[in-house]
Amino acid sequence: MALLTYLPSAQYVLNTLLVVLGLGMVIFIHELGHFAVAKWCNVKVERFSIGFGPVLFKVTWGETEYALSAIPFGGYVKMLGQDDADPSQLTDVRIARDPRSYTSKTVLQRMAIISAGVFNNMVSAVFFFIIAFLMGVSYEPAIVGGIQSGSPAWQEGMRTGDVITQVENRIDEKQWFYHLKIAVALSDKPVDLAGTRDGKPVAFHVTPRMGEYFPEIGVAPSQSMRLGNPPTPEGAPAAKAGLEPKDLILKVDGKPVENFKELQLAFARTRSKAAKVTVERAGAQGEAPKMVDLTLPAIHFKSVGLRMDIGKIAAIQKDSPAYGKLNVGDKMTHVITPDGEQAIGADLDPLRLPDFFAKYHGKEIKIRFTREPQKGEATTEEVTLTPDDRPGWLERPGGEDSPLSVPAIGVAFKVLHTVLKVDPKSPAAAITPPIKAGAIVETVEFISPDSKAKPDPIVFAEEKRNWAAVFNLMQDSSIFTVRIKFKDRADAIELKPAEVADWYLPIRGIQMEVLQKIHKASSVGEAISLGFWHTRDRIAEMYYMIRALVSGRVSKRALGGPITIFKTAAHFADKGVADLILFLGILSVSLAVMNFMPVPVLDGGHFMFLLWEGIRGRPASNRVMETATWIGLAMILSLMMWVMFLDLGRMFW
Repeated sequence: MALLTYLPSAQYVLNTLLVVLGLGMVIFIHELGHFAVAKWCNVKVERFSIGFGPVLFKVTWGETEYALSAIPFGGYVKMLGQDDADPSQLTDVRIARDPRSYTSKTVLQRMAIISAGVFNNMVSAVFFFIIAFLMGVSYEPAIVGGIQSGSPAWQEGMRTGDVITQVENRIDEKQWFYHLKIAVALSDKPVDLAGTRDGKPVAFHVTPRMGEYFPEIGVAPSQSMRLGNPPTPEGAPAAKAGLEPKDLILKVDGKPVENFKELQLAFARTRSKAAKVTVERAGAQGEAPKMVDLTLPAIHFKSVGLRMDIGKIAAIQKDSPAYGKLNVGDKMTHVITPDGEQAIGADLDPLRLPDFFAKYHGKEIKIRFTREPQKGEATTEEVTLTPDDRPGWLERPGGEDSPLSVPAIGVAFKVLHTVLKVDPKSPAAAITPPIKAGAIVETVEFISPDSKAKPDPIVFAEEKRNWAAVFNLMQDSSIFTVRIKFKDRADAIELKPAEVADWYLPIRGIQMEVLQKIHKASSVGEAISLGFWHTRDRIAEMYYMIRALVSGRVSKRALGGPITIFKTAAHFADKGVADLILFLGILSVSLAVMNFMPVPVLDGGHFMFLLWEGIRGRPASNRVMETATWIGLAMILSLMMWVMFLDLGRMFW
């Protein structure tokens, strides 16, 4: 019976079959174009193959051998007088005398044969898209669900819950987050965005910055109100609350919540006490959904007790209380409130500033800071501002070098790896010999109970110098121990983060599904329009993607090979048949564009040779044809090896 747990589910098997059939169909449609036009031009087709390399299965029907080959990267139609493995056939005079050879046909006929595969893929893409939109495809709406602190989007003033309806010149009430992401990745200039916030118009002019693979602005799609599977991370305090996958949150403390932004704020404003949530839960088969009330406990911040020095301001948010008053590079040193003056670091932990400033929303406060001018000595200055009512720690420092955001005043700053003091009665206070002020953290490793299965722990090097990101990771419920190595201290110390009694996270330790909507055409006419527009958009995206790859704007590591294509297709299949058909349309456009690139061996390369022949009145020489073909073949094989290496790297490294 234990063996049954390792057998794939029926749905998995079905999805795999659909993916294989779908990918095979796209290749078949392409090769069918070459085959049909070649037959129409009375060219002898010797072999029609799906796949390359060794033949796995073949059958001869009439004069043509139909084959299924071992390498499923594409296919080919082998015609008399045209064989990429033997380019000399294209200039062979003896073969050209045969009236049924490819080379005996006119330039226009050969152009038609070569371009027929691309034409078929373009036409089929339109039909794939039409069918998909008639059925209804799922998409992530362009609603901001998360913003990386200090990112271009953060600096421009974008906020969670902003609904983007315009990306550059594309205006659509059903704007996809995908359109936003692609526009940012492929644009070589600032991107203009517009939409609404709480029903009021907003507009942004955002300059992307390079991410790991391509330019980004630092936003993530919105989450839904439905719990994921699992509904909580392992070990989270809410794990025992009775939540179940797919539960739909309707109320928090008796008040309705309509979207993820409202849910975030509801939890943040009651962070210090348990929250009562009302969820809609699916009933048994044939039964109506039922309402269930559950209690989610408050979650304390966890700390090892190291008080670190504050760094300089790294970013300032547009139109925030600090905008025009503080500058990037300033270092905040003191805060003066109606309750008195406090030194940042000695009296006030820099990590608590996001909550501290939010507490004084609507009241005037003063911030003392040091500023280093371009010339001369640093000066100490003061500024008066009024914080907004925006809770802290909702914009969390997710990356190793992400600054800590203070939404209430609109600044983001680094927290250095330099220890100012050790909080009494904290885990770090029990270390002997004691950790001294001025100690510099060199590396930090996060150790989980199953760390033996993870030989490469997460390490933060000293040059990153951002304790905020380290502290953020300490809040992970799976963290068991933190190992810290200090500069000028031989031994590494191990500390178990402890709860901070009077400090609460603004979240409840639950996991939500990403928000999905259905885009379905209201009529056949609209579906046809969407099919043509979607095909046009995908062609433009392929062109800009190739240009960005060549220019280096998009990393070559962003490419994917057959494994990535198959996994992507499986992901779409898992969402539904309509989404798989949508992906087949995207793949058809990609295959068409890539195949028509002016590279020898590809259809586009053959087309360029035909143009050359049409202009000169005679084909290129045998030497030129053979040299170009082998160069093109080397380029294609190198690309295939590169994307396979990337695919395997994503799987195993």
